[in-house]
Amino acid sequence: MVKVNGKIVGRKITKVSAYIQQQNLFINSLTVHEHLNLQAALRLPSSFTKREKELRVKQVIADLELERCVNSRIGISGIEKGITSGEAKRLSFATEILTNPSLLFADEPTTGIDSFMAYHIVKVLERMASENGKTIICTIHQPASDTFEMFDRVVLLANGKIAFLGSPSEALRFYADVDYPIPAHTNPADFFIQTLAIVPGEEEKCIKRANQIINAFMKSKYEVRVREYLEFGNKYFQEQPIERGKTSILTLIYALFIRSIKQNLRNPGLLWAKLVQKIVMGVFLGTLYLQTEMNQDGIINIRGALFYYISELTYSTVFGIQTFLPSDFPLLVREYHDGIYPVICYYLSMIMSYLPIFTIDGMCMVCISYYLIGLHPTFTTFLTTLLTCILIEWSAISVGIMLSSISPSYAIALSITGPLLTVLSITGGLYSNVKTIHESIRWIQYFSWFRFGYESLIINEFSHHDNISCLLSNGQQATICEGSGKSVIDNLNFKIDNMEMNMGVMIFYILCVFIIGYVGLVLRVQLAR
Repeated sequence: MVKVNGKIVGRKITKVSAYIQQQNLFINSLTVHEHLNLQAALRLPSSFTKREKELRVKQVIADLELERCVNSRIGISGIEKGITSGEAKRLSFATEILTNPSLLFADEPTTGIDSFMAYHIVKVLERMASENGKTIICTIHQPASDTFEMFDRVVLLANGKIAFLGSPSEALRFYADVDYPIPAHTNPADFFIQTLAIVPGEEEKCIKRANQIINAFMKSKYEVRVREYLEFGNKYFQEQPIERGKTSILTLIYALFIRSIKQNLRNPGLLWAKLVQKIVMGVFLGTLYLQTEMNQDGIINIRGALFYYISELTYSTVFGIQTFLPSDFPLLVREYHDGIYPVICYYLSMIMSYLPIFTIDGMCMVCISYYLIGLHPTFTTFLTTLLTCILIEWSAISVGIMLSSISPSYAIALSITGPLLTVLSITGGLYSNVKTIHESIRWIQYFSWFRFGYESLIINEFSHHDNISCLLSNGQQATICEGSGKSVIDNLNFKIDNMEMNMGVMIFYILCVFIIGYVGLVLRVQLAR
């Protein structure tokens, strides 16, 4: 049970408060200014104009003294060049005070930084409290003496009970009154912790000493003053309805989309490496099957080239998404539980940011290799192949996002992905005729975009060939001849009328898998804290 001004409060306290957690979580590729602008878009209500949000960001930057690093990338300490640990801690404060909360909770704000930076952080907090009228509550361990003296009040806890509550100077007098005077040249905070800590092997002695201090406080004038404050609050403070404006769903999605796009564009491993890979593979594939002649050997080569389209677009996409998506999960969990946005906004923005990246690279590969291979040259056939490959890649995107969303860890997602893609590809129609698959597992093909994509590509290519040479590449007559495109389609047990149905099935498949991924992500996020 938590009381404020003597009144019990529940979750509604989050409307007037903010919580700065010990661990800093940011998108490391953003600059300080970009981060705060996007956080302002996510946190400030829709009633704020763009100009008002910009002014609020500018004010926060000034309050937290972030002007020197405003255009620097945040980076990752020890891994990627960026802002200092002290600046990162101040950026955490800046993020949380964008909404101008009256009450601020800070979990060990000086952890992980040196004494000079710790003093500077607490000095900033002191100024915020005195100049802006905020109540700031910090948990802090072993502060330097000059840092400790800046706090207006300190609360010492032992065994879940209050051992003292008052000003730092009063704490010194209280300890002296209970026969624990602080030795000269000793940091008061260190001494307080030593007297209240439970030392292994000396539990009985330490607990007795802590209880002595607790009991002394319960009988002291300082405890009486605390009760007077509480009675005053109960008597004079009336509970007021708390309302905070909300940010529209569209604004949330747009801000998260912009954040994700910037993150992806600045990640060469995701964007440029993939693009170069697809260009290289397009040239290689086109060279491998360069101007394939439409004869009996050519049929085999073209079937292999079309199936390779599916494999390349699938494997690189699924594994690519699983490589980069898990890094966002801790930030998603924090921002969701802080009430900044619902999971659906993050999920939709993520899909919107990944679709163009993983579509463009696949299109490059197909555009480069299509005419090099010598596939059917009409523009309509080319566009149909391109559209089919886009749907194939979107199917892979949906599966990659789904597996990352439902899997507890990256390692588990990878362990599932390999066998799953193998099963789906084997039942896709190249390695085994779809009609000869044993009936006990034949149903698997209907969950495979390999199957629907391959059938569509085969129909689109071979339905235009009425006469195919029965010769082999060496000029000899083939023993078994597929003399037309229709015979190629029929021998694979594909149906020439299935083209539109396959497209519709893949679209339906994509939507269903995205929904499964969303449900899995919601459950993971809700269980994560």
